[in-house]
Amino acid sequence: MKKVLVALACSGALCSVEAAAQTPPRSFVTQHTTEIEKRKVPYVAAVEEFIVNNKAGRPAASLFATSYIRSDVKSGNNRPVIFLFNGGPSAAAIGVHMQFGPEQEDPTAQSKPGSATRFVHNPHSLLDIADLVNFDPVETGFSRVLKDSERPYFYSTAGDTDSLAQLIAAWLEKHQRTQAPVFLLGESYGSIRQVATGPLLTQRGIHLRGQIILGDSIFLQETSRRTHNIISTAVSLPLLAMTATYHGKADKHGKTDAQFLDEVYAFAMTDYLLALSKGYTLGDTDKRAIADELAAYTGIPAEYFLSHGLTIAKQEFNRQLLPGKLLNANDTRIAVPLPPPPKNQQEAEKQQSGDLLDPLHRIYTDYMRQELKVDLPGSDYQIMAPKSFESWDWGSGCNDYLLSAGLCNPDSKLPNIFMDYDYPEVLKRQFADPQFRAMIIAGYYDGLSSIGTHRYLVAQLGFPKDRFSLHEYAGGHMTAGDPKAQPLVMADVRAFLLAGRY
Repeated sequence: MKKVLVALACSGALCSVEAAAQTPPRSFVTQHTTEIEKRKVPYVAAVEEFIVNNKAGRPAASLFATSYIRSDVKSGNNRPVIFLFNGGPSAAAIGVHMQFGPEQEDPTAQSKPGSATRFVHNPHSLLDIADLVNFDPVETGFSRVLKDSERPYFYSTAGDTDSLAQLIAAWLEKHQRTQAPVFLLGESYGSIRQVATGPLLTQRGIHLRGQIILGDSIFLQETSRRTHNIISTAVSLPLLAMTATYHGKADKHGKTDAQFLDEVYAFAMTDYLLALSKGYTLGDTDKRAIADELAAYTGIPAEYFLSHGLTIAKQEFNRQLLPGKLLNANDTRIAVPLPPPPKNQQEAEKQQSGDLLDPLHRIYTDYMRQELKVDLPGSDYQIMAPKSFESWDWGSGCNDYLLSAGLCNPDSKLPNIFMDYDYPEVLKRQFADPQFRAMIIAGYYDGLSSIGTHRYLVAQLGFPKDRFSLHEYAGGHMTAGDPKAQPLVMADVRAFLLAGRY
């Protein structure tokens, strides 16, 4: 049952984003009831506009957030508020919106082209124990810059995190929840956004109680598949092995997934990493032994490894494992007919990830209109910020070590060979708060943030064992969206939230 409570929207000329700063913030508020854990949960859904400032403190962007607030709670002071967002950069809060929210696309519906999407209750939503606020960054969803000249600031890690911190502060104030426990939940690039936003919230006096990280990117500098980065090669092996066993190209020999992962990761970080470190000084006998083990784990012939320095790029693995097919980088269980060689980088990325945007655009457009009664004439729900990936300003990458050594200039806008985005250390410092906790959610078949990188992150950072946990599931990059993994993910996140003392 739904009832529209408030629908404030501009009309005519007032609907231009340039006029948004001078008009009352737009909002669309509806009342609903869902069913979670077999119990009825009443809630208010609010799609609300917040005006945020640029670096100079002047209004620069109109941000929209979609909130789900349980309506039968007397006091929200001790009730967690989770701010959720996706990656990109820069994407709308797709995926996390319906994976964790009170409604989702009907997984059993057979929609026809042109037909409206059907939505049903999400029995695994977290709304019964926490209020949820989905953040759409600038130029995604209905969020827009007020002037084109403001776009570069928000197409940067600094501006992006600043806008999120402003939105969180404004939301807590507006909803009288400044004393509520605050959590951030990000996916993919969103993990960088949430980790970098943590210190900004502390500066604003907002008590961040935890980070829920899905498919993290915070160790990307150390674990991306760059040429001669032997760490990245080693930590990618568990992903390749799990993928090969899924497609029947390798054998776990009766081991469980967890046992097999332990075995492959141990080999990757000992014998394999040592062999990679020796490079061309490795003897022929040892080289052959390693190549044979790699072939057994990955299903790729030993001769390939012998002729490629005992390595295979993930992208090449995705093309070679199944003859005539290409594995999807978001979920390597998915294979499609092998397309012709890409003409450019953009086409290559599209081939690796699959064209996911068209159906998502339809689903979220239908959801906003049908379920949440959003009416913004002239505004289209935008899944991705146009040209954000190629235009993104990642910042100076100056950490304490590089600064003290005089190897970087924090004010420089030019790339530097010493750039080091030390987000893991930023996250580690947040544990100085004795109430702060964090968890990482990882998918076996996530070809973008491979499973071994998370284990390596844990080993390198030494997070407090009683306040940090790593959870692995049989899923892809959007682990919580996998029908089989979703209940397990939600149960673990639920336990994480309930373990806190508020």
